[in-house]
Amino acid sequence: MRSNYAKGVVMALGTAMLWGGMSPLAKYIGSRGLSMVSVMCYRAVLIVLLMGIWLSLTSGRGWYRIDKKLACTYIMLAFLTVVLNACGFLVSCVYLTVPQALMIHYTFPLVTMAGSYFITGEKPSWIQAAAGFLIIIGLYAGFAGGARAGEVSFEGVVWGMLSVIGLSGQTLVSRRILKDGATDPLIQLFYIHLFGGAMVILGKSLWLGWSDIRAIDLTVFALMQYAALGPGLFGFGLMFSALKFIPASLVSLICTLELVFALVITPIALRQYPTPNELVGCAVIVVAVACATVQKKQA
Repeated sequence: MRSNYAKGVVMALGTAMLWGGMSPLAKYIGSRGLSMVSVMCYRAVLIVLLMGIWLSLTSGRGWYRIDKKLACTYIMLAFLTVVLNACGFLVSCVYLTVPQALMIHYTFPLVTMAGSYFITGEKPSWIQAAAGFLIIIGLYAGFAGGARAGEVSFEGVVWGMLSVIGLSGQTLVSRRILKDGATDPLIQLFYIHLFGGAMVILGKSLWLGWSDIRAIDLTVFALMQYAALGPGLFGFGLMFSALKFIPASLVSLICTLELVFALVITPIALRQYPTPNELVGCAVIVVAVACATVQKKQA
């Protein structure tokens, strides 16, 4: 039991590390003129192709057969994961600064905790609830003000809020079906990107068009591979696997460490260096997550 708990924590930490590079990367790709919705379309297609091949080789025939109830669940998860969460967050990174986008995004642990009791039947511990509020304090202390705050884009805030709804919803629903063994994380990853990719490709074709793909050059194309394979394939794969072993509330708390990893990567990618306030805010977040994790292990 304890080893399963540790396994879940390590997997969630891996998700945070892989997601950490996505916000500065999204900012850079957006500045080159390529829509992040196009990046999501490419990511979905690549993940479906790779996972389809992998599952065919490792799971034999018939792995793709699912009943109607599970198909409906996957469609709902596809909308939450790909359309709301991933697209919402990546587009918000274009309209907002990286710290602003992450500050809105990481209110999601509190939203997840609020829904845990009703959706998964798991009541967060008091230390997890305290850690969620402490993370908000760390976000405010590190990123709410200062010279970098600038004007806040209304469009960016809306996309950020949609991302929070999607991420909390996908975490809770995934935990509910994965902890009961109703599905396999890898098959879930395939179907979510199959259905979600179809939604995004159709929506972009109807309303946005594809003229932005002219912005793709060798550098942008190389970065698109990380967006697909890092945060997409391996990041979500690790997150879904972690939800088999540990509650959604704890996974959401650990994933806030994405902010810490993003702050480390941003100077390399964008040549923007963290301020003392941002370093203090990240330290508060690390302490909050560490306390929540240790408390749970000792319970």
